[in-house]
Amino acid sequence: MITAADVDRGDVAASIAVLVVSTLFAFYIAHVYAVLMGRWAEERIVPDRHETWEELRRQWPMISAVAVPVFVLLLGSFDVVDDRTAINVALAICLAELIFTAWYASREAGANRSQSVIAVAIAVGIGVIITVLKAALH
Repeated sequence: MITAADVDRGDVAASIAVLVVSTLFAFYIAHVYAVLMGRWAEERIVPDRHETWEELRRQWPMISAVAVPVFVLLLGSFDVVDDRTAINVALAICLAELIFTAWYASREAGANRSQSVIAVAIAVGIGVIITVLKAALH
């Protein structure tokens, strides 16, 4: 959402923040549902209230990861900074989070430095592909 934003076209930080949060929340709920249904199909674990709350908690980083970028977009919404700056800073934060997460996850999984660099490159490549597709659709 952030990368496809165009301030010249009228996109403002507030609308981008709303789109980011609402889209991510929908993905979060869909992801939790898919995990619960997959576990039910494969392991015969019926999703009850406890399983659902546990999975919502496990997947919470999907939502919390956007807290800082959305906060920056809100700064643009309240004219603390101009919209273009807020959008660019939020995008930079998202890129930094993507790089850090790929590096951290690969290192925690036992990857060496060169493998971690490859993991980061793949993550950034996927991010670029998503960005290009998103921009092309708008």
